[in-house]
Amino acid sequence: MNKLKNKIVDFFIVKFLGEKSLSLNKNDKDSRKKYAYLEAWVSIISNLALAVIMFIFGLMLNSISLLANAAHTFSDMVSSVIILIGFKLSSLPADKKHPFGHGRIEFISTALIAILLMVVGVEFGINAYHRFTTNVEVKGDYVIAVIMLGSAFFKMWMSQFSLELGNRINSSALIADSLHHKADGMAMFLVVIAITASKFKYYRVDSLFGFVISLLIILTGINILKDSFSKLIGEMPDENLLKEIKDTALLVPDIISVHKIKIHNYGDFKEISLHIQINNNFSLVKAHNLSEKVERLIESKTYCKSLVHVEPIDSPYNDNS
Repeated sequence: MNKLKNKIVDFFIVKFLGEKSLSLNKNDKDSRKKYAYLEAWVSIISNLALAVIMFIFGLMLNSISLLANAAHTFSDMVSSVIILIGFKLSSLPADKKHPFGHGRIEFISTALIAILLMVVGVEFGINAYHRFTTNVEVKGDYVIAVIMLGSAFFKMWMSQFSLELGNRINSSALIADSLHHKADGMAMFLVVIAITASKFKYYRVDSLFGFVISLLIILTGINILKDSFSKLIGEMPDENLLKEIKDTALLVPDIISVHKIKIHNYGDFKEISLHIQINNNFSLVKAHNLSEKVERLIESKTYCKSLVHVEPIDSPYNDNS
């Protein structure tokens, strides 16, 4: 299943970005921007078409769950526009006021997506509650239910598409958009049940599911917002990346141990600092050369800027890492 998913994503990359784009440097600004733009434009076109279809069907059937889903899908499109703008701004070069670049704008755009989701969820939750208390009549239609079922499966595919691209460039914004698509897909499955139930005059099922969809939207927004704030504040780096940095540094001869690894995340720009321990008999020049070798090797492996601090020790057995 994963192989098929990867092949489909690779097809889109080759089709719209060219075969060379498959060889990705996930820390390169241009590469990340190309992947983000691909995900955003596929999402914008798909969500606009789905939102219009669901809005028309929602009016035809007088279905709050369907109208809520149409608004949710439209917000998917808006969030993709935010991704476009966010990646455009985050790729701006460093300046005097922002010496580490503008990469954290990506985290801000992720937070905006989350807030947008929560606002939409609250509005439709209130509407669904009022309709539940008044038992508003909803028309049922099997044909529309089948079309919505197909749309639900398509949204789940969109979620996987966005997630795969997001993982490839390590983008919180694209991963957030993936969760947005997934929530919409799950909501569509509920809409199918609501439309079918309305055929048998169980109108409150539509209102109930409209409320459930609203709650799902709000919870998705909260989770995305927490994740984006965590990155803005400065969360612990990935354990695999820490291990990769340590193992890479230890490849350099005469390095006894590595510790105090810190990663400062600025979005598409990351700066690594670490301490290496070497024999205290080495000259200052040799110690400096060793630190530079470690820096160059780490930068070639991770594409992150690195800064190495040297600690001389008596012997390898005094390692305090």
